[in-house]
Amino acid sequence: MMTLPTLEDFFEPLILRAAHDSHRQLVCVDQDLATVLAGFGETQPPLLVGNTEYGLSWRQAHQKLGQECGHIVVEVNAQFNAEAFCAIVGCCRAGALIVLRIAALDNEMPPSVQRLLRCLSEDDSVAFNCHWLHRLPQQRPAKHQTHSVTQDDAIAAVEKVVTGHRRRPLLLTADRGRGKSAALGMAAANLMMKKPRRIIVSSPSPAHASTLFHHLKATLQIDDAGQHIDYQGSQIRFIAPDALLQDAPAADLLLVDEAAAIPLPIISQWLNQYSRVAIATTEHGYEGTGRAFTLRLKQMLDVEQPQWRTLKLTAPMRWADDDPVERTLNALFLLNGDDVGSDQTDMLETGWVNDMVIEPLSRQQLYRDEACLRQLFTLLIAAHYQTSPNDLARLLDDDAGLIFAGWLNNKLVAACVVSQEGGIDWQTCHAVVAGQRRIKGHLFSQSVAAHLGLAEVLHDRLWRVQRIAVSEPYRQQGVGQRLLATVNKHAAEASVVGVGVSFGATAVLTPFWFKQGFKPVKLGLKRDQASGCYSLQMLKPIQPLKWCDQALRLFRQNLPIQMLTSHQRMETDIAASIIAGLPTAPLSEEVRQQIDGFVAGGVGVDAALSSLQAWLYHHIGRVQKDDENTTLPILVSRILLGLPWSVVCTRYLLAGKRDAESRIRNYIQTHMTT
Repeated sequence: MMTLPTLEDFFEPLILRAAHDSHRQLVCVDQDLATVLAGFGETQPPLLVGNTEYGLSWRQAHQKLGQECGHIVVEVNAQFNAEAFCAIVGCCRAGALIVLRIAALDNEMPPSVQRLLRCLSEDDSVAFNCHWLHRLPQQRPAKHQTHSVTQDDAIAAVEKVVTGHRRRPLLLTADRGRGKSAALGMAAANLMMKKPRRIIVSSPSPAHASTLFHHLKATLQIDDAGQHIDYQGSQIRFIAPDALLQDAPAADLLLVDEAAAIPLPIISQWLNQYSRVAIATTEHGYEGTGRAFTLRLKQMLDVEQPQWRTLKLTAPMRWADDDPVERTLNALFLLNGDDVGSDQTDMLETGWVNDMVIEPLSRQQLYRDEACLRQLFTLLIAAHYQTSPNDLARLLDDDAGLIFAGWLNNKLVAACVVSQEGGIDWQTCHAVVAGQRRIKGHLFSQSVAAHLGLAEVLHDRLWRVQRIAVSEPYRQQGVGQRLLATVNKHAAEASVVGVGVSFGATAVLTPFWFKQGFKPVKLGLKRDQASGCYSLQMLKPIQPLKWCDQALRLFRQNLPIQMLTSHQRMETDIAASIIAGLPTAPLSEEVRQQIDGFVAGGVGVDAALSSLQAWLYHHIGRVQKDDENTTLPILVSRILLGLPWSVVCTRYLLAGKRDAESRIRNYIQTHMTT
């Protein structure tokens, strides 16, 4: 049996080489923890991650995002957290070892961790000191250096936002460790030193902006603990996204950091409010959440701010170019795949959708077929900007998960990920409804059961659509409809009573789900942190469901009150898209009489509000897409959302209440037959 060198002897040359190359080094070991920690000696103690007794929990490791550290030792077992691992590795500086201590047998690990170790063993840039594999990393030839976009380039681009033309927002993208937050801070400092300016910083939380302010203060050479700084007539301050949206204080520059964690509708409103905006976001980086966000943001900018500019910061700050750890992690967690389905659909023959083969895809198939897994995850990343390495793990590990894949010419062009819910014993069901229990998973079933106060919702077996993704060139051609038809068919064969979905309601998505036969059962009271939209839960019954009918009636009954209270800030087109799919009853005679009186001028909007609401619910369900729609938002804003006359007049550039009432009266008179 081969005698392995001591870990100290094994680590030392790896550290020297990593420091010489200004890179980091991944190492896999399987010795006990004390031996591994002793391998670093006493001068360079590592940070221990995934061990709550002696080191950081996975939650604590994730919170270190944006900070800097040296060597780390990571416990690899059934609790391994891929997203937190990626976050903490991004904090490691050049010359550091990232040691993965394999702390459990292979058959005790979930499939996602087994895959991780398999991929690492196949990557010759990873060092191994295990009883089953001993290997030094293969040194690759130096990569030909292309021009890197540096931090100085980014600083100059941010400054130009202020000194150049108005309405030309900058989108600054970068992978982790490129110093984009630092660039924002240094650019802001430069601008403040040149002349008095008012600068606002917004990001998901003050902690996310800490790096920006650290570099700003270092550049200004000031010692200040806060995030509200006055300097020689200039001012910079942090304002939370909600407060900025509501107060909209004047500013010469708005800096948005970590934008991928801010809802797009909020960023859209900021771009309208401020003429000089710089937005920084991590591309795919280590969380895997930014890539599709960036695609959506660029699409929005094309429409709303066509003169926008972009800069991708490529030169790393904590390590040199071509870092082997970055390369390995991007491959390992499928963060660098190109968008699948890049073919042009105009090359396809008519009726190609019917040639698409849709079939279940098992977790075993994904585990065995790396190319298939890559296609699927790349598709999900492109379609959903909240897709992280933990989602990759769930695809391989979740026993309740089902995947339906759409293939065209051996290419994966569409997929639907489904979670099996319900089927819970009656005792637990009643405890959940009573607010005494919460059970892991079953998100849709639990939410609706508690909302209705009905234990049978959680007892019935349901499927929930988690993700539905269609590759860009194949959208708007009935692919999603075919996918859902297949899901419904399999659900019926499995004796499932219904298929549910929960999504951020938009004017595009909501009509799609109505069209597929889904019925609304619950509307969230607060905007979702990720989508910036109100969560809408809908259900398509596969079998006759009395509680679904009850939920729909309750939804219809609650909606008018919710829109006048908790949902007043809902966008008018989204409100209309929800109402358009609801069943309506014929208008009563007294309502029609009051509407006639309103049109004749005998009664005002406020006095006839209830009748106008009833008429508008009736009308929205019948209005055509190509109908004149410049006045309808005025009706929705005042009659359904209850916005004050002053807000309505300001928003729609009306002369006053009389002008607004006249517009409403004329619209209703024109559309009386509907």
